[in-house]
Amino acid sequence: MKFKKILTVAAFMTATVGLSAQSLMVESAVQDLRKGSLKKAKTEIDAAAVHEKTKDDAKTWYYRALVYAQIGTDAQQAKPKYKGLAPDWADQAYQSALECKRLDSENEYNKGLVSVFSTVGYDFYNRSRKLFNEKNYAEAMQVASQAAEMYNNGGESDNASEAMFVAGLSAVAAHDTANIKKYFNQLMRKRTDKEQVYTYLFNVYKAEGNVDQAMKVASNYQKNSKNNYKAYLLLAEGYLLNGNVEKGKEVINQALELTKDSVNIYPALLCQSGALLELTNDIEGAQAKYQESLTLKPVQFEGNFNMGKMFYNRAVDKLQSAPEPDPFNEETIELASRLEEEAKGYFGQAITYLEKAVEYIDNLPEGQEKQMQRPNLGNALQALSTAYARVERYDDSKAAHQRFESLLAE
Repeated sequence: MKFKKILTVAAFMTATVGLSAQSLMVESAVQDLRKGSLKKAKTEIDAAAVHEKTKDDAKTWYYRALVYAQIGTDAQQAKPKYKGLAPDWADQAYQSALECKRLDSENEYNKGLVSVFSTVGYDFYNRSRKLFNEKNYAEAMQVASQAAEMYNNGGESDNASEAMFVAGLSAVAAHDTANIKKYFNQLMRKRTDKEQVYTYLFNVYKAEGNVDQAMKVASNYQKNSKNNYKAYLLLAEGYLLNGNVEKGKEVINQALELTKDSVNIYPALLCQSGALLELTNDIEGAQAKYQESLTLKPVQFEGNFNMGKMFYNRAVDKLQSAPEPDPFNEETIELASRLEEEAKGYFGQAITYLEKAVEYIDNLPEGQEKQMQRPNLGNALQALSTAYARVERYDDSKAAHQRFESLLAE
C-alpha cells in the first residue's frame, strides 16, 4: 500500500488565499504556523474556532485543519519539538477539515484539504492495523472505516480500499456477518481483485443458504480476475451449489487450463477440482483428478489423503449396506460376508494412501508449515486407526490411536 508522506507547512501554504480579510486571531495563527510556532498557532486558531466572528468562516477551519495536521507531523518525528501538544491531533484535523468543507460553498479550499485528509487517513489506517494486531477487532473495524472515509474525502480511492479491506478483515475476525457483507460488498463493487473479499463473502452467503447471492459473488470474482484460477474454482463451486453440474465441470477445466504449465499449482488444483467433483458424487471423476495429481507429484498430502479418504468412505458404504446376518437365511450371511470382505479390501487400499499422507507431514521440517498441518495429521491418524483395526492390524491400530491422542494432548 502506497501512502503520501505528510506534507510540510510550506506545501500546505501553496493552496492558501489572501489574509487581508482574516480576523486578527486567524491571521496571527497563520503567521505562527508559517514560523513553525505551533503552540501559539494552536492557541490562536482554537480561539478563532469558538469566536462569534470567525467560527462560521470556512477559512478558520481550513487553517485549524492545517495547524493540527502540522502538529501531527511534528509528533511523528524522532524528537518532536511539541511533544504532547495535541494527542488527538488527527481527530481535530479531520473534524476541522469536515467543518471547512461544510462551510466552503465555493469549494475554495478543497485542494488544500487533500493533504490533511491524506495525513489523518494515514494515521487512522496505522491505528486500525495496530488495533487489529492487538485483536481489538471491533475498534479496528471502526477506525479503519473512518480511515476509508478520510481517504475518500481526499480523493485517494486506492488507499480507501485498503482501509476498507482492514475493516472487512476485522469484521471477519469479530464474526460480524453484517459488516463482512457491508465492507466486502463495497470492495466488490469497486472491482477489487483481493481473493479474501470474494471467498469470505461467498462463504457467508453459502452458509445462509443464499445460493443466488453466492453465485453473484463468484461471477464477479471471475469477471474481475480473469486470469486467476481461484476465481474459476469459486465460480465452479457456485455452479455446483446451483445444481448446474455440467457448467461446474466446464469451469473446473478452465481453471486447470490456466495452470497446466505450473508444476506446483497444477497438481494442487487437480486435488481441489477432485474435491469439488466429490460434492456432486462424481466419485470416478474425483478419483481421476486425485490420481493424476499423484502421478505428477507423488509426494504430497492432499492427493494421498483424498485418495485414502475415498477408499475409506467406500469401505464404510459397503459395511453400512450389509444386511444383518440371519442365521436362518444363508443368502444374508453370504451377502454380509462378501460385503465385509470388499470393505476390508477398500480399507487396505485406504491405508496405502493414508500412510503416505502421514509420512509426508512427518518429513516436513520443523516450523510453521508442519504446525499448520497438525489438524490434517490428526484426521489421517484417526482414519488409519480405524482402517488398521478393520484389516486386523491391531497393533498398528493401537499405535495410530495413541499417537492421535498424544496429538490432542499437546
